[in-house]
Amino acid sequence: MSYKDVMTDLKNNQLSHIYLFHGTEFYLVDHAIGGIKNKLIDDGFLDLNYQVIDGKDTTVDQIINACETLPFMGEARLVIIKDLECFAGKRKNISEDEEKRLIEYLSNIASTTYVLFTVTEGLDKRKKIVKDIGKYGKLIAFDKMDGTDLSKWIAKSFGKYGKKISEKDILGFIEVSGYLEKSSNKNLKDLENEIKKISDYMGDQTVVSRKEIELLAPKTIENNIFSLVESIGEKNSEKALLMLSDMLLEGEPEIRILFMITRQFRLLYQIKLMESQGYTPMAMGPKLGLQQFVIKKYLKQALNFDKNTLQKALYKCLETDHDIKKGKIPPRLGMELLISEFATYIK
Repeated sequence: MSYKDVMTDLKNNQLSHIYLFHGTEFYLVDHAIGGIKNKLIDDGFLDLNYQVIDGKDTTVDQIINACETLPFMGEARLVIIKDLECFAGKRKNISEDEEKRLIEYLSNIASTTYVLFTVTEGLDKRKKIVKDIGKYGKLIAFDKMDGTDLSKWIAKSFGKYGKKISEKDILGFIEVSGYLEKSSNKNLKDLENEIKKISDYMGDQTVVSRKEIELLAPKTIENNIFSLVESIGEKNSEKALLMLSDMLLEGEPEIRILFMITRQFRLLYQIKLMESQGYTPMAMGPKLGLQQFVIKKYLKQALNFDKNTLQKALYKCLETDHDIKKGKIPPRLGMELLISEFATYIK
């Protein structure tokens, strides 16, 4: 189940007495907890009927005692337990017997108690306690938003500041932010901060454009590498070398830049092969771990290269990596020669 299911439970007044929230989108976790807290607990009695427990520094007795405490001047008590280690396969403070006792208690929890476990990382879904919570309550995954949900959230977030943004520029914002990049640890809170920064900069202007997005949103190394490879494909080695210089000035190591350039050419080569085999962008996405709009962007870039060129580029990247690591050539010089030679491969 997902974040949407919790919102549906809230809307329909059908909250489960037991939830286990897990995933990386902490912004949504906090939003869901806030909604549940507002629904169940009167602000005047928050200190008495709402309790947060650090799961790394607690016992099963403390958890059960907190859940057994009757609500004061209210109908419900909400207990949050954060990062209980036994959910991740560890048992530093919870023995196997205690875990069994907790499971037994949860199977017959007090009708006035709502208990919510949160796990930020390492949830082991194979564990009995996790499966039993799914039996007695609900497991909710808080993964990154994508697709229409993400676009709507961005539009709504800009709308809070009186700004409008087109679907095209929403995709541009997502791309520049790097939120959906496979290696990205950005969350919605980071996007919200960028949205506020852009909105504040715009002043009375109401329509967000690509200009403000590119000016103010921080560019990830993935976006910089994409632009660098784009310049290579356009035979503009001077621009590509300037971009390399800028990345080095920003503190990016040569080896990391080389790794990312190699990754980019590998993706282009894979996409080129899959396209020749009849794959659609929708079919390519899951196989390559990329969003569909990213695939379309790469397909456009791939028009600058044929398969033989991409093979040569990959070989040259590996050769340069070997020479740098063996000390045959200084890293920066190796990168500059690599980029300069790339231009000679492009037809």
